[in-house]
Amino acid sequence: MPHPSRPRPLSRRAALGGLGAAGALAAGAGLTPAAAAPEPEAPGLQEARDRALAAVAALESRFAAGDGTDLLHEHHPVRENDPPYSYEWPLSQARAASSELAHAPGAPASLAEQLASRDRAQERYWHAAGGDTGLPGYASATDPEQGAHGDYFYDDNAWVGMLEVEEHLITDGARGDVERALEVYALLRSGWDDDPSHPAPGGVWWAQTDWNDDRNTVSNMPTAKLGIRLFQITGEQEHLDFALRCVDWTREHLLAPNGLFWDNVKLDGSIDRTQWTYNQGVPLGVEALLFEVTGDAAHRDRCLEIVDAVIDHYRVWEAGGPLDAQPVAFNAILCANLLMAEAILGSDVPGRKITAACADRQWTRLRDPETDLFRRDPSQDGLELLDQAGFARTQALAALPRPVWRHLT
Repeated sequence: MPHPSRPRPLSRRAALGGLGAAGALAAGAGLTPAAAAPEPEAPGLQEARDRALAAVAALESRFAAGDGTDLLHEHHPVRENDPPYSYEWPLSQARAASSELAHAPGAPASLAEQLASRDRAQERYWHAAGGDTGLPGYASATDPEQGAHGDYFYDDNAWVGMLEVEEHLITDGARGDVERALEVYALLRSGWDDDPSHPAPGGVWWAQTDWNDDRNTVSNMPTAKLGIRLFQITGEQEHLDFALRCVDWTREHLLAPNGLFWDNVKLDGSIDRTQWTYNQGVPLGVEALLFEVTGDAAHRDRCLEIVDAVIDHYRVWEAGGPLDAQPVAFNAILCANLLMAEAILGSDVPGRKITAACADRQWTRLRDPETDLFRRDPSQDGLELLDQAGFARTQALAALPRPVWRHLT
């Protein structure tokens, strides 16, 4: 059902920007101390860059397969039943971390070699033969015998397409493959559910599989964001039109009463009401972009409403709070979109402050100081590539200068 209109809550951004904690509490009964607390002073860009370099170096030294393929392992240390190489999704996030770090002030020129390696690794997942809809895309796995193989996940493909566009925009076309992004977008469009008999008809499926019947926020909003970006680059109205279909479907069926997005709707009509942080980051980024390309203030207001809900629900300034309990790669995606939204909408979106605080807590509280590896739990046995990639990416985002933010995915 469409989400009913609701009165907008007191802006947490306004409380942080203009009031002390006591004044903010007096001004709005629903404002929690955690939301109103000022964030600790974060490191400057140089220190943030050095932290990101250490996190990326730790990823490279612990996860690189080292066999000439440029690929990475799924875990460190490698587990007995692991595939030969990581799945595509964590590889794409490791690539994003290196790519974004390269744009930090003072980033070493040696990163260019690592970026080229990540690019080559990414293309080992490209499955030119095509999947269930007949269109090529990035498969979930690769190995020397089979090459690219496995299921197609639409969200996995969207992240790659968006990074290609991000690189194109940041470097003014020197990097980033827009043609590949267009191929990815064609694949995503082919994943639209066109059966009107389904509950919540429409939406992009999560994956091309015989075991999945989900249509997700994470398969629709990243598709929308890629479409808006491609509209910005090409001027082709059809890209924007399909993006708006994805936005409308997601808002109608997966927007919760608290202003955040649920995860997915299934073919039996049931809804997975989990509220992951990346399912809030991309929608707020989408709305900021739509405001930029259309000038419609409704999109600005929607973005700011999601930002308020994020600050309230995840208690973003609280060490060990709900934000820190989320998957670290999901938080990196949230932070990237907050930075992008701040670049478009200004200080109403505290993207830099949230990103810097999140990155600093990860570095000081969730890192093994001897290895620079991410450690949520000191007793945990080993580490997933996706977690180290998300940690490294968050550190890289905290090191980026303001002119880069507008182009982030």
